[in-house]
Amino acid sequence: MQRLGALAAALAACLVLCCRLPAAAADPTTIAVPVLPAPPSVTGVLDDSWKGAADITLATDFTYRRAADEPATVSIAQDASALDVTFTVRQRENVLAGQETNGASVLSDDYTIVYLWPQGTQGFAYSFAANPRGTRYQTSSENSAYAPQWSAVGKTTPGGYVVNMRIPFAAIRSGGSTSWRAQFARENVAANSLAVWTFSPNQQNAADPAFAGTLTGIGVAHAAANRPKPRAQIYALGELTNAANGGNTSRIGADLSVPITPTASLVAALHPDYSNVEVDQQTIAPNAFAYQYQEVRPFFTQAAQAFNHTLSCSNCPQILYTPAIPTFGSGYAVEGTQGPMTFAAFDALGDGRNDRGIAADYQVETQNLVYAANLQNVQVDMDGGVHDALTAVTGGVGNQHTHFFAYANAAFERGSLVDDPGQANYAESGLGYASATTVAVLNYQTIGAQFDPLDSYVAQSDITGYEFFAKRTINFSPQAPIHDVVPQVFYAWYHDNAGQPGQVDAVETVQVDFKNLITIVGSGASSAARTNEGEFLPFDGNSLQLAYRLATNTPSYVQYSGGPFYHGTLDAWTYVSTLPVARKLRLRLETDEDNYLTAHPGEVGGKQWLERASLDWQLSRDASFDVGVRKIVGNTLPNAYSTPTFALVNAGNVTAAFHYLAAKNEFYVVYGDPNSVATKPALYLKWIRYIGAQKGT
Repeated sequence: MQRLGALAAALAACLVLCCRLPAAAADPTTIAVPVLPAPPSVTGVLDDSWKGAADITLATDFTYRRAADEPATVSIAQDASALDVTFTVRQRENVLAGQETNGASVLSDDYTIVYLWPQGTQGFAYSFAANPRGTRYQTSSENSAYAPQWSAVGKTTPGGYVVNMRIPFAAIRSGGSTSWRAQFARENVAANSLAVWTFSPNQQNAADPAFAGTLTGIGVAHAAANRPKPRAQIYALGELTNAANGGNTSRIGADLSVPITPTASLVAALHPDYSNVEVDQQTIAPNAFAYQYQEVRPFFTQAAQAFNHTLSCSNCPQILYTPAIPTFGSGYAVEGTQGPMTFAAFDALGDGRNDRGIAADYQVETQNLVYAANLQNVQVDMDGGVHDALTAVTGGVGNQHTHFFAYANAAFERGSLVDDPGQANYAESGLGYASATTVAVLNYQTIGAQFDPLDSYVAQSDITGYEFFAKRTINFSPQAPIHDVVPQVFYAWYHDNAGQPGQVDAVETVQVDFKNLITIVGSGASSAARTNEGEFLPFDGNSLQLAYRLATNTPSYVQYSGGPFYHGTLDAWTYVSTLPVARKLRLRLETDEDNYLTAHPGEVGGKQWLERASLDWQLSRDASFDVGVRKIVGNTLPNAYSTPTFALVNAGNVTAAFHYLAAKNEFYVVYGDPNSVATKPALYLKWIRYIGAQKGT
């Protein structure tokens, strides 16, 4: 009895002590998102309508791998139809916010950003960014033309700025998930700082879903808001031009997207447009938009997202390059995700031509490992018995702790265009190390002399050899006069199928970024390549660049490059200045001077000048107007892969483009073609009407 009594007393004492122990701390990276009774205000302030929102702190500086010097606060809530977010930012440096029109250049200002992964590390990924003015930019892995209507308003404060965001659930294909991975971040250009919510020393970038936080209870107030809607976009295009350019024309077409599951859709295109008026502004005023040659046809911006997935590659062929597919009459596709699988299949039917492809990706990412595999097949049939078939398989594995990875890619072209299958293959394998500040990759690559698929982009064929690339970012203290020093090297040794040298590269570059936004870049380059005439010639480009605000929307720089080139030497100077004429008006001036000196028989040395001016008028968040003037005078100059004519050029080009996107309507007015040497006297008018879901959703 005494023992039983003592045991009971001890048990009672333990219970008392246990009751007095503090409760286990809640996971700081998991937030139950509160439901507000009504949508809060989106006016650039944090007022009483946000009362009840959950607050988190962006406490870690991802760039410097330490506590943030100026942590920002994020207030998170939801209403019946949207996720509501407010960033309250403290910033002693001058706020950089030059972009007025929605677009990718928001990411060249100071900005706040929300990353969302509704199905965790699987399924679609989204990002929503806004600069301190509230100018917006967004991305989605479901569609490269993702542009739904969502709200952001920003206002500066005496010690920083505030940005409100309202992100509709209808713009996100969540698959019915109510627990989303999320990351919140804010960029301070002047301090070279990226403050984030969740952080792990193992993650390579801030937007890694395996290391993101979690938002729970999303969309429970109105489940119908998570159901994807079908989309129909009808377009009408008119072209006014003279008879020499084909005369006046018009066309009407439609693109359709119909969900068949919460994360998969049927896609169709009838008489699609290939005028590319959507990218003309990017070419006229490259400082205001992301400048790249990209696919703009809605059929492919959605149906082709599952193609070309690799864990890694270096100067590799683009297995599916949809801009190579000419205008087609109709197209049909299915695309989507299911668990770790992303899939797509399309069939584009043209006049005397049929292009079709199928792709399946399997990828799993945890905080320990990443492994992925992709299989795709692209085929082209044309009148005259032309048949081209390409099968590609890629895969790899990476360790999140050690940062080492290995990968292998292969592709095989077969069909009527190939008479030696052994010369129509691509293969690449490599080992590498990739962390947040260091990348190093060694690979072996071979591309056969006949590997040139009709629907692919191959920069150079008939090469076999090795490549090595390494880059290191050395960050200094935020208070130091130097932000960072970035050395990098690239070496390549290739031969052709006869064993002769095919390409050799030795490039060493050092970039120094200063706190006052001055950048100096020096590069030593010794390169040589085999030309179409069969000669192995140098194309060196030793260079020095002095720049101001290089990574912003108003860059200015002077750059010199030169060295042995083709049969002689080349000296090249570039002068660029981008001036904020007014709050919504930006002027870009550029002058290029290339001087080719040669004593080779039959060649004519000389100079070529390019002078260009573009005016970017950012009318509103949704509208902009750009006009460009360009003149090229002098001799044509050689490059690595085409035979030079050394003919004289004296041509000018004038182009203009207007764009306006509303919730259900989009308008383009374009004059000329910025990609032609001389002015094309053509006026394009395009109207798109969105029915159901919005653009890219």
